[in-house]
Amino acid sequence: MMGNDERADYEVILVDYDEDLFAPPEWIGNELATIGASWLVRQCRDSKDVMRLIRTADVVMVQSVRPLLTSEVISQMEQCRCMVRLGIGYDSVDVGAATAKGILVCNIPTYCIDDVAEHALALMFDAVRHVARQDRWIRAGRWDRSGARPARRIHGSTLGLVAFGRIARAVAARAKGLGVHILAFDPYMDAAGMSQCGVEKVSLEDLLRRSDLISVHAPLTDSTRHLLSWREFEIVKPGAVLVNTSRGPVVDNAALADALRCGRLRGAGLDVMEQEPLPADSPLRALENVTFTPHVGASSEGSTADLYRTACEIARDVLSGRWPASVVNPDVCPRVPLVRDA
Repeated sequence: MMGNDERADYEVILVDYDEDLFAPPEWIGNELATIGASWLVRQCRDSKDVMRLIRTADVVMVQSVRPLLTSEVISQMEQCRCMVRLGIGYDSVDVGAATAKGILVCNIPTYCIDDVAEHALALMFDAVRHVARQDRWIRAGRWDRSGARPARRIHGSTLGLVAFGRIARAVAARAKGLGVHILAFDPYMDAAGMSQCGVEKVSLEDLLRRSDLISVHAPLTDSTRHLLSWREFEIVKPGAVLVNTSRGPVVDNAALADALRCGRLRGAGLDVMEQEPLPADSPLRALENVTFTPHVGASSEGSTADLYRTACEIARDVLSGRWPASVVNPDVCPRVPLVRDA
């Protein structure tokens, strides 16, 4: 337990976090104590562990993307007012079950925008300049400059952004200085809004056929699962590079491996995969033209502090009777009435 040991008016529980990068700061317990809330931290690995904790919790938080807040777990929440997914995506939370129980679900949409945008660009540069591959070869005693090929200039290329949310817009802002033409596919964003950002709105097929560099920023939903699969890689521009820093299942990894193996795609940079950790038998592991990072695009000291501070603000608002920011189920009828700002 972290923070208060005495019984408080409210209970705020963090049921899981990735300990290697996203451990909660020590100051949280003291901050929540100012509104009469206790702070409990655990690292649950299955729903049974979660259910033992959350019956009397007023606010439940989860940082990891493990699917712990299921309908079965939510059905046992006797007094929970709000669940907070400490991140942008909330596909691991059963929002429908929460709404039916009168529980708000919040995310942190302003989290890690700069960090992931910069990570996407880092993977993009690596995919065209093969930095990681050349480093591997040299460490293995292989001085072979053929590892630098095939290389291409980013300047003058076409960059396609799959979805155009906050992170994609941050990528576009940075990419302008690289001298690229930028396309974007997003059915929820109008062409005028994209044009103001110096971006051309196109269909997904048009983006795939025209882009030299493709950066994926789509959330994981029923409609985006395997958004890029066999058919899409058949029409992609030959020699294109793919980067994914959004959610692994948006890209069909089997189809991706085939496109990389046959040369349809020149290379890929993946911070996210369909299964994490990447299975030992994944065909992607055998490919030299893929660079992996272990879902760390959001990671920086600054982003972690911002993440937990925003989560505490949400908890403080809910427990003080105010409607919080970033409610992803705004039609919910709250268990406890909340005052909305005028």
